[in-house]
Amino acid sequence: MEQNQPLPPVFNQPQAPQQPAPQYQPRVTASPMMDPVTAVITCFKKYFDFKGRARRSEFWWFALFVLIGTSALAFLSGIVPAIAYVSVVFTWGTIIPLFAALTRRLHDTNRSGWWVAIMALLYIGYLGSMLFLVGPNISMFTNVGGGDVMAMAQAMADAVQSSPAAATVMFCCSLGFILFFVIDHILAIFDSKWGENKYGPSPKYQ
Repeated sequence: MEQNQPLPPVFNQPQAPQQPAPQYQPRVTASPMMDPVTAVITCFKKYFDFKGRARRSEFWWFALFVLIGTSALAFLSGIVPAIAYVSVVFTWGTIIPLFAALTRRLHDTNRSGWWVAIMALLYIGYLGSMLFLVGPNISMFTNVGGGDVMAMAQAMADAVQSSPAAATVMFCCSLGFILFFVIDHILAIFDSKWGENKYGPSPKYQ
């Protein structure tokens, strides 16, 4: 009669650590850069649109268009004085869509548009204090020729002495405007944030 032989002990074999299942990563592609004509047309179509997002090509092409147009009209105004009226219309006609495009550009970098609002308020304060300063002394400026720089500077100095408070406000607003202008345009250099944020979907990364 055969005796049952004891089975050899079974030791637990070390199991290899389980690797986490790879998570699915959606494929992200960047849409083509906006061309200059499309960027200018888009910004004029969104004239009062301070919501949503704008990629770098949309804002910077339009900013370049405004810069070239303003510089060219200012140069031509020195040759043909009547063009100065066109220059004023162009400047005031593009400042709102430019501020709107800059606001959307900051939204695209996931930053608040209040940076642009502060800059705009400082610009309005500068214009208001300038009108308050020059208005009562307009006769001093109208009697000065456009090419007489020294006489114009003297007229401005006389206006500052007559209204020192307005001159102080104008200086502070102009300094603050320059500061926020530089900050806002530095922030506008940053790339678009991938995915949707509280301002809307990304116009670049699909």
